[in-house]
Amino acid sequence: MKIYNSLTRSKEEFIPVKSGNIGIYVCGPTVYDEPHIGHARSAYIFDVIRRYLSGKHKVTFVRNVTDVDDKIIDKAKKESMAVEEVSKKYLDAYHRDMDLLGIARPDREPLATEYIPKMIKFIELLIERGCAYESAGDVYFDIRSAKGYGKLSNQDLDKMEIGTRPVRGDVSNGTRISPGENKRDPLDFALWKKAKESEPSWDSPWGAGRPGWHIECSAMSSDILGDEFDIHGGGVDLIFPHHENEIAQSEGAGKTFARYWMHNGLLTIDNEKMAKSLGNFISIKDFMLKHKDADYLKLLFLNTHYRHPVDYTEERIQEMKAQKERFVIMLDKIDRVKKKMDNKSQSPIGLLNEFRTRFEEAMDDDFNMPLALAHLFEMVNFTNKNIDDANVAVSSKIILLELSEIFGLNLVKKEAKDPQAAKIEALIKERDEARAKKDYKRSDEIREKLSGMGIIIEDTKEGTIWRTGF
Repeated sequence: MKIYNSLTRSKEEFIPVKSGNIGIYVCGPTVYDEPHIGHARSAYIFDVIRRYLSGKHKVTFVRNVTDVDDKIIDKAKKESMAVEEVSKKYLDAYHRDMDLLGIARPDREPLATEYIPKMIKFIELLIERGCAYESAGDVYFDIRSAKGYGKLSNQDLDKMEIGTRPVRGDVSNGTRISPGENKRDPLDFALWKKAKESEPSWDSPWGAGRPGWHIECSAMSSDILGDEFDIHGGGVDLIFPHHENEIAQSEGAGKTFARYWMHNGLLTIDNEKMAKSLGNFISIKDFMLKHKDADYLKLLFLNTHYRHPVDYTEERIQEMKAQKERFVIMLDKIDRVKKKMDNKSQSPIGLLNEFRTRFEEAMDDDFNMPLALAHLFEMVNFTNKNIDDANVAVSSKIILLELSEIFGLNLVKKEAKDPQAAKIEALIKERDEARAKKDYKRSDEIREKLSGMGIIIEDTKEGTIWRTGF
């Protein structure tokens, strides 16, 4: 297996720190607002990676929660709520939406506020090692003490300018950094922030305050996964400054840290950045209320390599509905195949297993999900051409459901009695009778009536079958 390592900007053979065991740390949500479909992409991509690796290794998957932050404090003021109430409200919303999408909870989900004592110890270690310093109640990381700073984001420290703080993900040279009143060097970043009036704070050797954003992930990952672990993941917008600063802190504390860095591309809406100010903000909750099925969003993500940006449009969601329908129609056909076997014919089961092999080869090549998905559709085409072969039908269903589970797709229709079933069956019977009498005008009228009810019918060798439309 090979993984593209953002640190070396190349594909590398994946060799776990401990054979048979994989530790993955992914930066989770800052809980101050409703989760949106951009959050869904990162969560889903790493859920698929986790699912695939879990088939061959024991995986410990960690995703943190930032539950104290400037954005949370600002939201608490706007909503006239306590900071703890805001963070709980939106963490509950995040869990609700991940459940709606069928994305599994992490093995460990540490909260920043639970880790403050260990963050303080981490900061003390950095001060002891000469990598950090206290200044008027604040504590800063001495960026000049970090060897190779900028190696992840490919930045030149000497070309960073002083001025306005960059947005997350700005990894170009000429990055502008906020000066800060108590820093020795304007490029240094905060490990501990002195308490401000009416803001949450904790006691520390430097006085009351709260941790900076970057320190939490270094403290959590090393505590749960060890000083060296396998994969650190997150969105490409976190490469700078967050992940760059994590490396500086962890290496400054004498830790080896993550071997492989994985970053997913960002999501746009109709080729524009998603923002409430642009009126194109799509929450996960709103998506599910409108489209009902998480698989449409998952298929959208699967059709683009995880490292590349993905553009969301309603037209593309309609295409994803059609893609899911291809799977479901094939499975319906398989369920209708009669239990018969021609022992004289050579059933091409070997080729079906070949589709599984191709799927795994694609996933082993830096989790090439679009190619793996394409191999599933190749299997659908092959199965449809050989649907009357019971060996092919049964084997194809087993393989498709097994591999689609890695993608977290829900292809098995829930058995629910349609309240209109009796009426639908009666109309289909009337249509069959009209066709037998060659009354095609009446037959077409019934088809149109069923279509208006949201029913799709299909004439097969086994008779007329129907399903609700997607």
